[in-house]
Amino acid sequence: MAQETDDLAADEVYSPGAQQIVVTAQFREQDLQDTPLAITAVTGDMLAARGQVSVEDVGAQAPNVTLRQSPATYGPAMVAYIRGVGQRDSSFALEPGVGVYVDDVYLSTVHGSMLGLLDLERVEILRGPQGTLAGMNSIGGAIKLYSKKPDGQGGGFAELTYGSYDRLEVKAAADFALTDKLFARISGASVKRDGFVTRYDYGCTHPDSGIPSVTTNTEDCKLGTEGGRDYTAGRLAVRWEPSDRVSLDIVGDITRDDSEVGASTLLYVGQAAPPGQQVTGTSDQAAYFLNGVPLGTASGSQFITYSPYGNFALDGFSDSPYVSYETYIDLDPRDGSAPWQAPLKSAVNNWGLSASLNVELSDNLALTSITAYRDYDGVFSSADGTPLTPGQVANDIFNHQFSQEVRLSGQFADIVNVTVGGMYLHKRSQNISRVTLATLNFMENNVIPSTTWAAFANADLALTDRLTVGGGIRYTDMKKTFKYGRGGIPGSDLDGAPPPQIAGLDGVESTFKGDNVDFRGVVQYRWTDNLMTYGQISTGFKGGGANQRPFTPSQAIPHQPETLTAYEVGFKSELFDRMMRLNVSGFINKYDDILVSVTTCPEGVIPRNPCALPINAGKATVKGFEVETTIEPVEGLLIDASLAYLDFKYTQMSELAVASGVGLEDEGQYAMPWQWSIGAQYQIDLGSVGTLTPRVDVNFDDSFNRNANNVDAATGGKDIFGQIDSRTLLNARLTYETVDGDWMLALEAKNLTDKLYYTDVFDNRGSTSVVQGSPGQPRTFAVSIKRRF
Repeated sequence: MAQETDDLAADEVYSPGAQQIVVTAQFREQDLQDTPLAITAVTGDMLAARGQVSVEDVGAQAPNVTLRQSPATYGPAMVAYIRGVGQRDSSFALEPGVGVYVDDVYLSTVHGSMLGLLDLERVEILRGPQGTLAGMNSIGGAIKLYSKKPDGQGGGFAELTYGSYDRLEVKAAADFALTDKLFARISGASVKRDGFVTRYDYGCTHPDSGIPSVTTNTEDCKLGTEGGRDYTAGRLAVRWEPSDRVSLDIVGDITRDDSEVGASTLLYVGQAAPPGQQVTGTSDQAAYFLNGVPLGTASGSQFITYSPYGNFALDGFSDSPYVSYETYIDLDPRDGSAPWQAPLKSAVNNWGLSASLNVELSDNLALTSITAYRDYDGVFSSADGTPLTPGQVANDIFNHQFSQEVRLSGQFADIVNVTVGGMYLHKRSQNISRVTLATLNFMENNVIPSTTWAAFANADLALTDRLTVGGGIRYTDMKKTFKYGRGGIPGSDLDGAPPPQIAGLDGVESTFKGDNVDFRGVVQYRWTDNLMTYGQISTGFKGGGANQRPFTPSQAIPHQPETLTAYEVGFKSELFDRMMRLNVSGFINKYDDILVSVTTCPEGVIPRNPCALPINAGKATVKGFEVETTIEPVEGLLIDASLAYLDFKYTQMSELAVASGVGLEDEGQYAMPWQWSIGAQYQIDLGSVGTLTPRVDVNFDDSFNRNANNVDAATGGKDIFGQIDSRTLLNARLTYETVDGDWMLALEAKNLTDKLYYTDVFDNRGSTSVVQGSPGQPRTFAVSIKRRF
């Protein structure tokens, strides 16, 4: 790969003209500017220049891409949407709408997908369906991380970072040769950071409230924090090159993540309104009490310290948006069982082993085989934001997967490129959970095995030295079974038996089995050496399945696959003697059988609440455009920017959707009308002392809807409790490097304006009568020192 190494001079690393980014989106090495596809590609050097440490950070610069940490309810997972298509729920019953790959190995669940960025060569974000251009079908797009491969040249780095909330990070990597044909690279990271949401014991801070205290820490009444990180990761890569035609890469990695529960605060207390009616501050409140203390009233709740929804915060102890009274302790379970505490964790421990074999069978024919096994287990909890515990869930999760991909690629007569291949994936997932709701307590033990087979072919033909046509086809066969396990709480009034409402679910199996054919057709024309245009049609799908959270047997309703056909045109250019790189794409997507989750079940399904039912809502037309540019107007000054527009309109609704309160007037989930970002850095030459590079990054995310039912049919007003407000975030970094590049010192600030924003909102009015928010980190500072060798 034509990638820059860490010790290149800064003007080589950051010059658009010198920086050839090679991607492999079409199963072969191509310059980014030659690939007829909307791709955001970021090198490892640019990740470092921006101070980006997680895949979420990369999403901030990619147009029409939303990558966010899941709320506490969904555990150590990532919400990923591209062009309004994706997946927010981490349930094993649902397929990821955006595929995530590490070194071409597909991650089959969204759990564990919020990856740290360690020792990477590049990151690619492919927008639009990847039905024929990825190992696994991905309807929304794909995120691909590529690690640096060992080359036996030696070298490496060690980096230490300290910052706000006692953030302490240590990262290191080293490359070395074992023999003249066997090379290795080892890398690792240790990350610790305190949480930024403080949990207080309400009974301690309000001794006259009637709420029992659960702590002996009467000095400051603190119970702990939420949102803290604590993980260690290591990776060993070995490369064997027995000849110039054969290479074998074997990679093993392990992560031990013992992080805190996700950051969450209480924002509202109230019952959900009927479908089509907007909830207001005067809606009926929850009729739930503990020792005579109400959860809330029409004026608000004493457990809310801050709310963006109006004057609902009644607490007299604090007005901070980063305070919670969650105890994760149920002192008085409604089923008569003993008090219990949920684990204060959002942890996942995983390991994996992969082998990638590349063989040049001839000058024009190559074979690639990628074999991988991955395994993880985790623990995560969520509660309702109050010390009364009307809702609390503790989860143990398990997943293992085996995948095999084989590709045969050939080039013929210097004008035809062909790749044929196959993919096999088997996974087995399991969640064991204790669930407490206002009216229902139970244990669940669900097992979800899944097997996918696929065969695909891609080809392109250069009709002239400027005109190329191409196409691809993929056949996918999928089988997935959801095996429900439901039981009671040991020591409860039912003495461990399933509650009557859900007893009929225990042992029930729901199986989805289906196949699909996807295709892609593309035409590209290179007008000049610096201007290429393209047009393509592509399709993708997401498999069907079962309702993962039925509260009665009548709610165990299956859903069908969703499909998408995308029409896209675009151009890629390098202008003004390669001083400016400008890439533009526009698209219209026809989105069918859209899968959404509703919190009010359709008429005839008992009960209508609580409900967490995935349904196929209907059809929509999604259109938009994207602009990405990199400019170096003068030597040392680099500007990069992006702009995106997205319009999501339902065109047809299913009967289930209408009966659940979703209508044509509703807007798409996680579909932001506008996004933009801009970053600039200037390298100041200090002569023999080295270089100093200040950098500033600003990104804007428009407001968007989290819930499927988000617009009042009668008034046109939006459901404020399902809307995530817009945000503009400012980051800054100042980097000093010695002349030889051996030493680097950097100062950084994230969220420099100390913007209060929410990454997500969890609306649970239907079952526990609360709305909770996941606040983003406030302003933070950090200093890093790095030694290259």
